[in-house]
Amino acid sequence: MSDSDSDSSSNTPDQNNRKRLPVNPSAENLRKQAKRLARIEPSLSLQQAQHKLAVQYGQKNWDELMHVVETMGRGAGQTTNVKNAFEPLPADANRSDLEAVRAILSEGAFTQHDLDLALARAVLNFTQRAQIAELLIEHGADPDGQYGSDYGPIVFVTGECLDPDGLQFLIDHGADVSFAPIPTKYGPATPMGHTLGSYVRNRNDRKRRCIDILLEHRAVVPAETIPAMLAIHRGDAMELADLIDRDPSLVLQNFPAMPYGNIALAGATLLHMAVDFCQIECVDVLIDCGADINARAQIIDGIGGQTPVFHAIATNLRAAWPMLQHLVLRYGRAIDCSVAATFRLYGEPQAELVTPLQYAERGLADDAPEWRRSTAEEVELIRSVARASSP
Repeated sequence: MSDSDSDSSSNTPDQNNRKRLPVNPSAENLRKQAKRLARIEPSLSLQQAQHKLAVQYGQKNWDELMHVVETMGRGAGQTTNVKNAFEPLPADANRSDLEAVRAILSEGAFTQHDLDLALARAVLNFTQRAQIAELLIEHGADPDGQYGSDYGPIVFVTGECLDPDGLQFLIDHGADVSFAPIPTKYGPATPMGHTLGSYVRNRNDRKRRCIDILLEHRAVVPAETIPAMLAIHRGDAMELADLIDRDPSLVLQNFPAMPYGNIALAGATLLHMAVDFCQIECVDVLIDCGADINARAQIIDGIGGQTPVFHAIATNLRAAWPMLQHLVLRYGRAIDCSVAATFRLYGEPQAELVTPLQYAERGLADDAPEWRRSTAEEVELIRSVARASSP
């Protein structure tokens, strides 16, 4: 059946309820919307879905919609918002203001980038913004759209902020998570890489769900992330124990290419990694299997040499406090706080040697970045270990 053969009752656009095309609309995104519609309504062929979508956008048929898109695209580069900035639509999405979002969409005062950035803000807090996300998709937000400023596609946001429901929503609406690394301002990146490298340390259950969703949809696991590392990221202590049972040397190895970390993990051990990502059960498995609580990371380009306890200090707004308490209460007598590591501390021009206590104290400084601040409780706890371990 051709587009023109569609039911005549569906050929008349409802101008009061029609969707609004953004400034500089994307023909490719409209094709994706039509394919999604055909999947949602199996009784529709792709051609029928294209026709229905065209009518929803106020056009008589698909060819007319494509002509409108081509016409609007001429010279639209001057008006397209390519900044990573909160224009009214993403700002209202970020405030979870459904009615304000609805009003902007009805007025048509938005660009494709506004739609996509608003969708990014909606899916990073999906539980509170699910209706907003649905509404944005209905009005043409692209699940594969770009966040802006060379950050990469918006699917990266759900990984970085560990929102598995938002991630699943994007995938359900056609987002691709299986692509090879792409260039971004942070270097080559993938959806799995953003999830594994998330700075969040107190949502490990969400992290595991994100990883499992990505694995289910054939996301690329970074080559340097060996199975034991993936088990730690997932908080799967049983899998980690099985892997160590097959290769006991894993607990003794340093991994020069180990990625991520609040403190860079390059050259560190699996124990450093488990501490950094606040996976308490994995820490216990590693130590029970022979990992050294005072193992030192390799020094690479003059930086490193830290022991695992450093990774439980000044981590993202006290997120590692439960880990630090666990290390001290269970292994405190074995922790050597005299070991010094070489860091280039925030605000210091030269790298310097610091002990765990000195590192914690530096995190109390007024100029320490928020995500590297320590607390008086952390400092006092490390001080108690240092006193106990001093000769």
